[in-house]
Amino acid sequence: MKLGQAQKIANTQLDWLRQRKQELTQLLKEGPAAGSSYDRVELSKALSAVEEEYEQTSAIAEQLSAWSMNIQNAEAARQQGEAIAEEAENFMKILEVFRRIAKGDHVPPVDENKLMEYSMEMYMAAKNMALMNRNAEAEDHDSLWGDEEPEETPVDPAELANNTEVGNPVPPVRSSDLPELSADGG
Repeated sequence: MKLGQAQKIANTQLDWLRQRKQELTQLLKEGPAAGSSYDRVELSKALSAVEEEYEQTSAIAEQLSAWSMNIQNAEAARQQGEAIAEEAENFMKILEVFRRIAKGDHVPPVDENKLMEYSMEMYMAAKNMALMNRNAEAEDHDSLWGDEEPEETPVDPAELANNTEVGNPVPPVRSSDLPELSADGG
């Protein structure tokens, strides 16, 4: 069962139990004055059973919510880590292009443009340093950005959490587990 489905089931069960709790509480309040033929002891037992089931289901719903939040946070952190690593890699490429130009080497126009886009000041400084090193032997370099992989579409953390398999953590509410009320008081 997927986490999103389990959360929906738990919330549906909580709604049903909440409604049942309200009905039983109302019957207890009305009591014999409203002509109710339900036994107060029986109503109290039924209310206790519903409250216990509600607490158990509520704890499961909270656990599922925590799992969902943890999965979402982990995915967001992973995506941020990848973005930071990618930016660091690009920065290292920029510095390498700067070094190559400053040394007087020949770099592809794509790489020069990347350096210009990043910082015109760095580009101009590299070109000025290249003028000072023009007597040095120049090497030809391939582009550092030539074999880039196409960007993958980022995964929505909430979608990932909802589609995570979690087994079946939500036991079904069985009305047979809850005491039945008989209108004849016994």
